[in-house]
Amino acid sequence: MRLFSFTAALALALDQISKLLVRQNLEHTQSVPLIWGWLDFTHVHNYGAAWGVFAGQRVLLIVFTVFVVGFMLFTAREVARKSRLSAVGFGLILGGALGNLIDRIWQGYVTDFLDLGSPIRFLQTFPVFNIADSALTVGVVLMMLSLILEKRE
Repeated sequence: MRLFSFTAALALALDQISKLLVRQNLEHTQSVPLIWGWLDFTHVHNYGAAWGVFAGQRVLLIVFTVFVVGFMLFTAREVARKSRLSAVGFGLILGGALGNLIDRIWQGYVTDFLDLGSPIRFLQTFPVFNIADSALTVGVVLMMLSLILEKRE
């Protein structure tokens, strides 16, 4: 449980600190190149979920996230006992979910700022995202990997 809790707290802290810095230092829609052609910091407000799905459905997204977080906390001990990989993956998912939940409750939207660019065409339309989104994605991948490894054993 310690590894799970530490991972969730770290993901949440990094997410909230990074969003605070973006809100304090970049105007809404302002973009600053970090790695020319590949990565910009672009301050945007996301009123939906991934790719803007359910835009304007703030209450629905909050209720859904609270339900998911509650379920995760209820099952955390069992999941964290399976392996370190599952503890880290589950912690990342929880930290990411809480990070975006906090934004939705206090800001009314989620602050996104990581803007990928690329000479590779399909990456040029990738949505702007944040640390919480990254934690969620990596957490899901780690959980899937954990399940695959568990089935092999």
